[in-house]
Amino acid sequence: MFFCVNADFNTHRSIEVMQGVSFVITVLVTGCGGAVGLGAIKALRMGSMKLRLIGSDADPYAAIFYMKNTLLDKTCHLPDSDHPNYIPEVINLCRKENVDVIFPCTDAELEKLAISKNDFTDRGTKIIISSPETIGICRDKWLTYNHLGKFLPIVKSALLDIGIKQALQFTGLPAVIKPRVGWGSKQTYKVRNAEEAQIFMKDISKPVVQTWLEGEDYTVDCIADRNGKAISVVPRRRIKIFSGLSFEGITVRDQKLMEIGKKIAECLRFYGPFNFQAKKVDGEPKIFEINPRFSGTGILTVKAGVNIPLLAVKETCNIKIPTNIDFEEGIILSRYFDEVTFKLPKGES
Repeated sequence: MFFCVNADFNTHRSIEVMQGVSFVITVLVTGCGGAVGLGAIKALRMGSMKLRLIGSDADPYAAIFYMKNTLLDKTCHLPDSDHPNYIPEVINLCRKENVDVIFPCTDAELEKLAISKNDFTDRGTKIIISSPETIGICRDKWLTYNHLGKFLPIVKSALLDIGIKQALQFTGLPAVIKPRVGWGSKQTYKVRNAEEAQIFMKDISKPVVQTWLEGEDYTVDCIADRNGKAISVVPRRRIKIFSGLSFEGITVRDQKLMEIGKKIAECLRFYGPFNFQAKKVDGEPKIFEINPRFSGTGILTVKAGVNIPLLAVKETCNIKIPTNIDFEEGIILSRYFDEVTFKLPKGES
């Protein structure tokens, strides 16, 4: 069962007027202890629209549960998204807390929440999430390549069931071997020959082989309205990366990347936040990842003038938002480490 902890500061309350009715909007941010969740929380606290925010996470030791000022009104521990009771627990939490909107921030839960969307809607809770079909295509790198490869500049991909040598002949060497469904650069290996690929593929469930891309690394943050139209596309160059997460980055006005973002939205019909990653090879972008959610360093885009989480909440609550939103170029993000220490109650381990 989940447990909730009230924040130790005055609850943020705000009355939003929508279609002549005054009410409080409660937003549940899942994965609140991770980089995506923390960025979303900061973003939702910005601007004139103040909200009642609840954060949930599967990690009982997540630092946000023990911080004095989390920007949250309440924090709740929920089971992992692969737990059979995950959806019932989230539904129960939404019922008890009168949650109006869910802003999902972890990859593993996306498909489950999308499939169960009507179960939440029937109970008065809306989810900022794309369709199960869109999420399925984005999370599976082989499906992404097959669905978009004819229309967009996507990295060459091959399955190993055609044979390692044949796959590597198609992608070229060096290559990357990784899970078809994965995130955060987990189990991602650079291989220089068939022998190395043979070794690494044994540790990967459903591997895919892709061309190794050498070049400048970019993440492009996007948001689509209820009609699937991209209303803002913000490229940023990743200057320093650690374990797949940007620690330094800068917003850039790259027209090629901005056009690709619009085309991706046309092909996949997103709802709310999405992002894609690309590398520039000889000046030309090659897509290697598409994520149907807010990004781990999306707070940089927020600071550059496009508050994707807040815009998504407004769109979901039928509050009018602009149809085209520009951003400021040359805004730099630089991260640093911090920590919180705490003592567990007796009897817990």
